[in-house]
Amino acid sequence: MARRGKRISIRAATGALSILAGSLLALRPFSAHTLLVVAVVSSLAVAAVAELVQGTRQSPARWVSGAAYLVGALLIAVLPDIPVSAIGLVVGLLLLSTGALEIWSALLSRTQLPALLVGAADGGPWVALFSGAITAALGVVSVLWTDSVLLPMTVILGMRLLLVGAGLLVDIWYPPTGYGVSTEGLRLVWRSVGLLVAVAIFAGGLSASGVRLAPSGFYQAEVPAAAAAGDLLRAETINVGVEGGAAVRLLYVTKDHSGSVTAASAVLYVPGATKGDELPLVVWAHGETGISSGCAPSVLGGTAGGLTGVPQLLAAGYAVLAPDYVGMGADGKPSYLVGESEGRALLDAIRAAAKVPGARIGAAVIWGYSQGGHAALWAGQLQSSYASEVKLAGIAAQAPISDLGAVFTHLVKSGTADVQGAYLLNTYAQRYPDVKVADYLSITEQLRAEETAARCGDTGWASNNWSAITGANGSWAASPQSGALVARLAENTPSATFTTPLLITQGTNDQVVPPTIQDAAVAARCDQGQKLSYRIYSGIGHDGAAVAGSTQFDELLRWTADRFAGKTAPNTCRK
Repeated sequence: MARRGKRISIRAATGALSILAGSLLALRPFSAHTLLVVAVVSSLAVAAVAELVQGTRQSPARWVSGAAYLVGALLIAVLPDIPVSAIGLVVGLLLLSTGALEIWSALLSRTQLPALLVGAADGGPWVALFSGAITAALGVVSVLWTDSVLLPMTVILGMRLLLVGAGLLVDIWYPPTGYGVSTEGLRLVWRSVGLLVAVAIFAGGLSASGVRLAPSGFYQAEVPAAAAAGDLLRAETINVGVEGGAAVRLLYVTKDHSGSVTAASAVLYVPGATKGDELPLVVWAHGETGISSGCAPSVLGGTAGGLTGVPQLLAAGYAVLAPDYVGMGADGKPSYLVGESEGRALLDAIRAAAKVPGARIGAAVIWGYSQGGHAALWAGQLQSSYASEVKLAGIAAQAPISDLGAVFTHLVKSGTADVQGAYLLNTYAQRYPDVKVADYLSITEQLRAEETAARCGDTGWASNNWSAITGANGSWAASPQSGALVARLAENTPSATFTTPLLITQGTNDQVVPPTIQDAAVAARCDQGQKLSYRIYSGIGHDGAAVAGSTQFDELLRWTADRFAGKTAPNTCRK
């Protein structure tokens, strides 16, 4: 009797733990890969215990199943960089085997085969058949559905754990055999309730965490080995509700900072009524939206990554091109503030846009804001050597991150490096082997930074609660002016001069790029012989000219019209 009581206690504790772990996974509160690995490994370990406690001499197959879950957990744990697709495969195969075992048990429960071949569950054939069918179906979905944003395998594993946890607790209350009365119907009902609760928790998690978008199949394409930078891989017309024109989504070839070809995405807006033989092109290099594939402006939707003035530009007879950057939309490593990768992506997007049938693209003016200002400056200094055939009529860098070392030192000292710092460290750690996130952030800050980067800057309710408990707030343990980051920031700071007319704008209240840093960067360019126009806006923060109707937008529109007209560009440098 003591043994039975002890076994019931173990089952009850395991059932409660399974429900807790399953609820966490079904909520899907995280996006970071590290947290995904930790959650899946921990949950597979819980699943293993749940299988082991159900094993008996009459149903030893449960022990084999539990061992398989432990092996799966160990496999994922020793391969922390394992891709999402492989995690889904491991989880799916484990659930498929468990489901098949339970179905086998249900179908052959009344045969005289050896217990190892039959006894997967002692809850009765209908319970085993129900649980096995649901588990096998979940396993199939996990294997076939790979999504690095939605993370379906975590939800699926969570549903299985909730189903198992409910079963363990219900079987204690309604034993499989009791007083000669069958309780199988009640056990089946309560397992169904557990499954419905899992679905409800998943729906609640979706509502709490907001929409996380994943790139569609359009963005998935193999880049041919013989592809050249600027090649157009595919294009499709999309409906984004822009008046006065049409929108075309592009997938094109570019080169990253190492010179390897990769795919990148963009959206081209073309006016409905055009004048002349060629369309003047305004290229919008957007500011920070994130570094993961789901953070691409063309995936998130809306108009050109925050540029609300597209209708005005189309009405002026301009085409508008909005690239996403490498690693956003199409697969690839992120390129946040990786100068050559950003600059090449802009120039190759112009090349690709010119290959859209009927587009008739002419000279281009690049508008870049914040990160995009950095990208625009790099496009200017790369154009003559990388894409000399691209006709640039002007570059307008609005509140650009022009001196990376100075800007990030300021952000860290002021305690405001949370978002930009997360993007930078996670990007550079993937791009440069000598940059280690652990050299600059504590463990808790690393998890917060990875989640911030994966969720496009929105850490989410779970991460915010985690931060409140641990005290994580985006602070750095070391200065950006230390370690390998110093040289990497310096090499990605745009410094070369170029002949394309240049406009730099800056707000006096900018808390991201303080005016003193921008003033110094502009002065250095002037000293090097760069001709440029530097405009300072009183009372403006870290805002670009994306909003139609603002003073900045109207002045930028006039400056752009002058560049397309071939007028002499103003120069505020005095030597």
